[in-house]
Amino acid sequence: MDIVSRVKNIILTPNTEWPVIAGEPANTGGLIGGYVIPLALIGPIASIIGGAIAGVSIITGVITGIIAVVSAIIGVLLDGFIFSKVAGMFGGRDDMGQGFKLAAYSFTPGWVIAIVDIIVPMAPIVGLLVFVGLIYGLYLIYAGASPVMGVPKEKAVGYTVVAIIVAIVVYFVIAAIIAAIVGVVLLSH
Repeated sequence: MDIVSRVKNIILTPNTEWPVIAGEPANTGGLIGGYVIPLALIGPIASIIGGAIAGVSIITGVITGIIAVVSAIIGVLLDGFIFSKVAGMFGGRDDMGQGFKLAAYSFTPGWVIAIVDIIVPMAPIVGLLVFVGLIYGLYLIYAGASPVMGVPKEKAVGYTVVAIIVAIVVYFVIAAIIAAIVGVVLLSH
């Protein structure tokens, strides 16, 4: 399926798209190169254009964009691992390939709505729209829990809540470790 159709279907008709996704073979490399990276680039490209219009350095935008895309890849991989491991706790399948697909496709609305980053003067509205995209992404995790991860429908809300809490805790731990390492490096100089 082409990327435009997949984006349209996962956003507009997730309840019919998740079973299709669940039945597809898990191809992590193909999904990263053919879906995650192109969509994760939407926000950085929009920010570079919007920033250039506002007089912000393009180099700053490119560096920020590279960090954003690398972070998106790491986030999808990490969330895929978490989604996989948490599924077993709720009667679902501990399947890394399926967890990765759930993570990658649930990020879609946040990546797509980031196109509004081109409108720099409306930054508060942009932030609100990105937040709405992320909230819809949480719904997509819930909607995909049963068809993709095999979580029983009656446990999908619990699965979603626990998976998100675990992901947040893991992100905070990683951030704390990175901050401690950076702090030690800075103090040693």
